[in-house]
Amino acid sequence: MKSVRWLWLVVAAQAGFLLVWAGYHEFVRSTAPTVRLEVRPVDPRDLLRGDYMILSYAISQHAVPPDWPGGIAEVLVALRPEGELHVIDEIHLASDPPAGDERLWVRGQARLPTDFPGREARLELTYGIERFFVPEGRGTPRFDRMVVEVSVSPTQRLHIRRAWLDGQPFP
Repeated sequence: MKSVRWLWLVVAAQAGFLLVWAGYHEFVRSTAPTVRLEVRPVDPRDLLRGDYMILSYAISQHAVPPDWPGGIAEVLVALRPEGELHVIDEIHLASDPPAGDERLWVRGQARLPTDFPGREARLELTYGIERFFVPEGRGTPRFDRMVVEVSVSPTQRLHIRRAWLDGQPFP
C-alpha cells in the first residue's frame, strides 16, 4: 500500500512539473513584450519531425564589435524599432544589460565564422528561434515576405508567437 502512494506521488510530481513548465512558457508568450523580426527562410524536411523552416533573421548577422574576444560567446543584443520591425542597436558581451538602460535586450549566441576567407567578417547570431515547424499536412508555404512576432521573456530569451506570411497570420 505504501509503494502505491509513492507511485502516485511521483506521477503527480511529474505531472505538476510539466504543467508548471508549460504554464510558464504560455504566460511568457501571452504577456511578455513582443517584437517583429524580418526573416530569410530555408525549407528543409525532417523525416521524423515533418516539415519545418530554418529561419535566418535580419538580426542574425552583425559587424564584429571592436572588443570581440573571438570564438563563440554569449551576448546581449539591444533591439530598437525601425518601422514595424526591430533591428540591432548594439551588442554587449556582458551578462547583464547596462544599468539604467531601458532598451529591449535579448540573449543570443555569437560566433565568428572562419570558413569564408577574404569576405568581410560578420558575427553570426543565434537566438534559439531558428526553427519553425509547419503544421502537419500543410507543407511548406509559398510566400514573398515573412515576419515573425516573438515574445521577450524576463530572462531576455526569445519565443516565437506567430508568423506572418505576406501580411497574413500563419498558420
